[in-house]
This record gives sequence, C-alpha cells and structure tokens, in this order.
Amino acid sequence: MPALLQPQLELAVVTVAQRLDSLQVDYAFMGGAAACITAPDPSRRTEDVDLVIHVDQRSITADLLTQTLLNSFPSDFGSVSQFGHIIPAYQLRLPGGAIRLVEVEIFDYGSWPNRPQYNLQTASRVTKAINGYPVKIFSPEWLTREKILSQHQRQGFKHATDIRDVSRLMRYCTPQTPELNFDQALELQHDLFRLLPLSLTLLPFYTN
Repeated sequence: MPALLQPQLELAVVTVAQRLDSLQVDYAFMGGAAACITAPDPSRRTEDVDLVIHVDQRSITADLLTQTLLNSFPSDFGSVSQFGHIIPAYQLRLPGGAIRLVEVEIFDYGSWPNRPQYNLQTASRVTKAINGYPVKIFSPEWLTREKILSQHQRQGFKHATDIRDVSRLMRYCTPQTPELNFDQALELQHDLFRLLPLSLTLLPFYTN
C-alpha cells in the first residue's frame, strides 16, 4: 500500500483526534505518524496511524474504543483484520470517490503493562495545531527514546527507518529531559551505543 501524503496523514490524524475528543478519551499519537508530524521531511512517510489511549473510570480500553469508533462514526471508520484482530481504519476519500482504509492501531497501558512508557499519566506529551485543530502527540524526547528501543529489534527497512527517525527527532529534543536520561537503563545505553555511529552517518542527509 502506498504511503500517505502529508496532507492525507494530517487529515487522518485530525479526524481521529476530533472523534476521540468528542468521546472524551485522552490519547497521544506515536510511531511513524507522530514522527512525520513532529519532524516533517518529504522523504519520510507512513501508511498508518498509531496511538495510545488512557483508560479512565469508564474502562474504555483499546478494544472497546475500536467498537465505539466503528459503531458511532461509520462514515469515518471501517474495519480491517490485522493478524486476526479487528482494528479501525480511517476512510480516506481519494479523488474520484475511491476510499482508502488507513489503519488506526490503538494501544492502552492496561493491555501492555510491560510498556510503562504507555502510561499517559506520566509520559510527556505536546499539543500541536494541525489544520487549526489541537492534536496531542508524544514529546520528541519520548518518541526518540522509543525509536532507540525499537530500532535494534527490527531489521531491514524498518530498522533503517528508525535510525533516520532518531536522526531527525534529535533536532527537536531538549537535552537532560527525563526520557533522555539513560543512567538507570542499561538496555537503552547499549541500544544508544549501537545506534549512534549509524545515526551520525545518516545525519548529513537530513541537514542543510
């Protein structure tokens, strides 16, 4: 499936954000979509949208939110099967009337307790205006840390993309923030030492 153009990605992200706000569900975008929005670059595109939600006293989990989006906003979202699991997909309307389904993968901390970074009550976020609408995204520091963690676990195209993302995201990071403090995280230190030589070789391609 072809990658989304930046205006298409922004439309998908804004629509998802608007629907979550109408449901009073707290969230933060992450992954490739967040990287493209935080550190835009013509060479970096993504095919889907990833986000984390906060499960409040209503117990609206990622699975329940999926059904809510499909039932409440049928003109905005369709369903797709991902590894046998139903997830929502934004219905992007293309010129000529065709519809492209943009997968929206939703995570919540309760379903992923081994990922404390998904706890929205402690994670750092920023609010960015996209097409005039305020959208919540994980901070550049959070995104950078997550990319450092994931890049050594993936090979091929995804691995190279993570390295390029780190190279670009570092421009937007504030030094000495908690997410970039690796003193107590040996795994992150090892990942960073492996990544830095590769990241530095790629950096000139993203520097004027």
